[in-house]
Amino acid sequence: MKILPVFTNPYITPLAPKKNNRNDYSQYNSVLRIAPLSFDTVSFCRRAENAEQLRALMAYGIPDMYSGKIVIDPKMLEKFYTKNIFSKSIKNIVKILVKYEDSLHTVERQFFNIVKNMARIQPQYKLKDVVLNLAPEHNKKLLKAQQPIFDELTEMAKKMPPEQLTEFHNLMGIIYKKLNHKPVQLPFSAKEFVYKLQRISDEIKQKNNPRENEIMKEILLIAKKMPEKTPEELESFKEIKSKVRRNKRMKYHKGLVKTRAELLTEMEILIANSSLKNNQELMRLFAQTRSKIYNIPIVIPFNRKSFIYELQKITNKLEDTKLAHNIIQKAIKLPTSHENLSAFIMKCVEYSSDKIGYNLVAGSAGSIDHLIPHVKNGKDSLENYGISSAYYNSERAERSMTQQLRKHPKTYQNCQKQVDRLIELCNNGTFKKVKLSKHYIINFARRMFDLSPIEKRLVLNLDKLK
Repeated sequence: MKILPVFTNPYITPLAPKKNNRNDYSQYNSVLRIAPLSFDTVSFCRRAENAEQLRALMAYGIPDMYSGKIVIDPKMLEKFYTKNIFSKSIKNIVKILVKYEDSLHTVERQFFNIVKNMARIQPQYKLKDVVLNLAPEHNKKLLKAQQPIFDELTEMAKKMPPEQLTEFHNLMGIIYKKLNHKPVQLPFSAKEFVYKLQRISDEIKQKNNPRENEIMKEILLIAKKMPEKTPEELESFKEIKSKVRRNKRMKYHKGLVKTRAELLTEMEILIANSSLKNNQELMRLFAQTRSKIYNIPIVIPFNRKSFIYELQKITNKLEDTKLAHNIIQKAIKLPTSHENLSAFIMKCVEYSSDKIGYNLVAGSAGSIDHLIPHVKNGKDSLENYGISSAYYNSERAERSMTQQLRKHPKTYQNCQKQVDRLIELCNNGTFKKVKLSKHYIINFARRMFDLSPIEKRLVLNLDKLK
């Protein structure tokens, strides 16, 4: 199946010169016109324990151990978010963020440069206005980059058995509709709903609003009661020959739908009576989930991670493991918002100015990286911590330090940059101020040596440490 690019986007409204339309939500005038949260958003997820001293150091200009860029103090990101800095005009945003420009990663810096240039022409624009102006052009660019990969996947899929090939064509049919902004019917998944809700909750925590955090805890508890799809529910009613059994199954299905809808309503009531009612991402997720519960077709943009996840469910059934591996590896080459400016911009089309600004800066915020990943029994202790940007921490995921050093060889030099800065701070009394011992630096150097590849050990110079 060949995906034919169509370059019109029903979400994008051209901006009139010198007109600010950030409050014009006419494109969302129907429950059907909603968009999901992207899986590519950097998340702070699990918070490392016993690391307050290291977090305090992030205010003193610490180089990322992987990229060498100075990490942004997470408290500054929290301040930007709580004071709605990203909702201001781009003229004001540029004045505030320009001193953090060198900390931004490649794609985010490219976008910031565009914002700076546009601020000279349309200083009153919001970040949302900038994205909407850029979207038509970058929609074309992104489709042009995606098309060859979809074509290759379609060719590779011809080697699949008939059953999996049919599933692949069905999936591509949905992708075709998404790329052309046509409504699609998507199945409800309680796990997916809770996952997306948790990601929104993690972002809300950055605002440090106790009341909102408390409400999100209540909402997550309710969400976890959502019944997941059962094998019986997945069975088509038409395939059941017995009328009695078919009616019984339909009644059972209606009961599940009613339960899910009632739980969703319970969550919506909680939100309606709080400041969270202004959280666009949360409201879109709820609108999308209600559409899924009632099997209402919705217009939803293409999402790379979601596509790979669905594709993997098909390839996992293949006996030809080499073909399965090759197909997934090919799909992974689809442009990401961390590597492709057009993907970043199209990802932000549905976001508020606050969320766009958050995405612009969040990946550069400092974070605590487990030298031995927590999922591999790495401890929550200073001896197992390093300082990295949230982007590289997230990108590393469960990769071992040996694998990370091989993938990012510049880590050898950038770790030394970090250690040099830590030594400066230790020698000038900052470590004492934040109640951190100089032994942290010594232990960090030892741990990085032990975790580095045997053929190329990471030897950090500590000669200047007093």
